[in-house]
Amino acid sequence: MSQILVIAGTAEATNIINKLLEINVGVIATVTTRLGSDLLKNIKRLHIYEGRMTQKNLSDLIIQNDIICIIDASNPFATDISQNAVSVCKKNKILYSRFEREETLIQGEDIIRVKSHEEALERLLTLQGNIMLTLGSGKIDIFTKIPNYKERVFLRLLPDGKVISKCEKLGFNAKNLIAIKGPFAEELNIQLLKYCNASVLVTKESGNTGGTIEKINAARVLNIPVIMIDRTQIEYENKVTSVEEMICFVKTIQSSYRNENIEVG
Repeated sequence: MSQILVIAGTAEATNIINKLLEINVGVIATVTTRLGSDLLKNIKRLHIYEGRMTQKNLSDLIIQNDIICIIDASNPFATDISQNAVSVCKKNKILYSRFEREETLIQGEDIIRVKSHEEALERLLTLQGNIMLTLGSGKIDIFTKIPNYKERVFLRLLPDGKVISKCEKLGFNAKNLIAIKGPFAEELNIQLLKYCNASVLVTKESGNTGGTIEKINAARVLNIPVIMIDRTQIEYENKVTSVEEMICFVKTIQSSYRNENIEVG
């Protein structure tokens, strides 16, 4: 029985999975962390694989589970897994579709846009006061170059043991680790910024549903500038920006395979 592989990593991934199961499509999901697995574990008829997906791992899953399409609903900044998925789909001659949130359109002189974590660091080195980072842990070691980072830098992280352990090993102060899963309303963002006594907020352009607008609005209430890391612009095949578009794409696949007398589900 042919199935679809969903690379999860966003709230929309869960919606896509649920809607696919509603139309009787067989789904396998991959997640990076235990937290990601916990968020999906109550979905019936869903098989979950936890851990980082190399090209070999993805190829094995495709072959072992008769995958006909990969839906990439990973975080907009998880470009490594996306590029791996694109390569694997080409090698195995199966379809690839990218779900990517629309970008945040909010602008202003208080928003400093940069293209990388390294450029964000360069900006931070010119500023004084405490810093609140809401970037995840992927490249967090870069910010150990900030003078007195153990006291000045506050990290908002996923409540995942491996993530917290990594940050502690890098020397970040345990009292400066805010392990909580977003996105949050504006008011909670305000309270977190106050707790950090932040002079600047650093975030990523994660899109409206990623909580970016609420973070920016909170910073504006407190007159705190925002350094925003823009996404790497990549042209993906079969890219969609809504859950509804993705479901329509899958239904088209279903129709095509039924015409070839192959069942998807």
